[in-house]
Amino acid sequence: MTVLIVGGSGFLGTELVRQARAVGHTTVATYATKPGSASPTAWRHLDLRDAGSLDAVLSEVRPQLVLNASSGSAHWPTTAEGPIRLAMAAAKYGTRIVHVSSDAIFSGAHVHYDDSSLPDPLTAYGAAKAAAETGVLAVHPKATVARTSLIICHGRSVHERIVHELADGIRDGVLFTDDIRCPVHVTDLAAALLELAAADATGIHHLAGPDAVSRHVPCQVHLFAFCGVL
Repeated sequence: MTVLIVGGSGFLGTELVRQARAVGHTTVATYATKPGSASPTAWRHLDLRDAGSLDAVLSEVRPQLVLNASSGSAHWPTTAEGPIRLAMAAAKYGTRIVHVSSDAIFSGAHVHYDDSSLPDPLTAYGAAKAAAETGVLAVHPKATVARTSLIICHGRSVHERIVHELADGIRDGVLFTDDIRCPVHVTDLAAALLELAAADATGIHHLAGPDAVSRHVPCQVHLFAFCGVL
C-alpha cells in the first residue's frame, strides 16, 4: 500500500514513516520547509495552504491512505483550513484519510471527555484544530479524526525539552498550574494511528495515554480526564 504522510518531517511524522516502512508500505512523506530525518520512499514538498499543490501531490502519488500528522501554531490558514483542503483532495481521489487532532479543542471545564464530547476551545490554536476536524469530517464523511494529547518520547519531544530546560534553569518561563493532559508515547500513538487506518475506522477517536497529569506538578490529583484507547 502507498501511504502519504503529511508532516513527515515532524516528530510524529518521523515515527509514522518508520513504522509504515517497517510493515512494507511504500511511504511518501511531505515537508513544509525541508525534509526531516526520516527515510521514506520519497519526499515531496507540500503547502497545505495551496490547493493546487495538494492536488498535484495526490495526483502524482496516488496513495491509498493519507495520514495527516502536520502540526502548526494558531495560524488559521495552515492549521484550520489546510487539513480541510487536504481532506477535499483525498475525497476527490477516493483516498482514505486519518487526520490527527488535539485535546486542545477542549476547555477543561468538564471532568471527563470522551469521543462524543463537543469542542469548546479556549485558545486560538484549539479553535483552529476544532475547525479543522469539523471541516474534515464534513467534506470527507469517511475520514477518521484522531484526537491526541501531549506526545512524548524519552525527553525528545518539544514538551519534554521545555520542562527539563525550565527545571534546569536554562530557560525562562512558567508552566500552567491547571493544564491537565494525557501524555502518549510517540511509538504507541503512531502504532494506534496505523491500526485505525487498517481497521477502516471512521469518525472521531481519542488516542491518548491512560494518565491525566500536570506538567507543573506531575503527581497532581487528576482534575479531568481526556479518555483515550491506548
